[in-house]
Amino acid sequence: MYTIFITLIILGVVECGSYEMKRPRKPEPPFLKNMTREAKREYHEILRNRNETIAKQKQQVLAWARNHSIEAQVQQFEAELKQHKTELKANVTSLLAALPQAYQRLNQITDNENQTPIQLKEALNQFRNSSKMVRRR
Repeated sequence: MYTIFITLIILGVVECGSYEMKRPRKPEPPFLKNMTREAKREYHEILRNRNETIAKQKQQVLAWARNHSIEAQVQQFEAELKQHKTELKANVTSLLAALPQAYQRLNQITDNENQTPIQLKEALNQFRNSSKMVRRR
């Protein structure tokens, strides 16, 4: 009985572990939502080809989209992706510009020995809240 119990526990752990080891899939682009299984397979096959340049893959995806009458949706998706990338670059650039000043302020707070631990904690909380404002710009 004990052996069966241990065997079940080991099998359960192995099964849970194998589930955890599977990579989560990236969400599919919205233009694939109503596509057939075959059309999705064709799309993923284009992206799976690691020997092609990104530009060539984009051309192949557009040709695929033309064949499936969803070229406008794919172009809209690409435009939104490009816009997101532009915003991300701008946000990172502004964050990097603010970083030296934030680092200097953090050092001033932590190097100040004329404060109590409670005051240090409050100053760090204020710093954290002010840096959240920098991130939201």
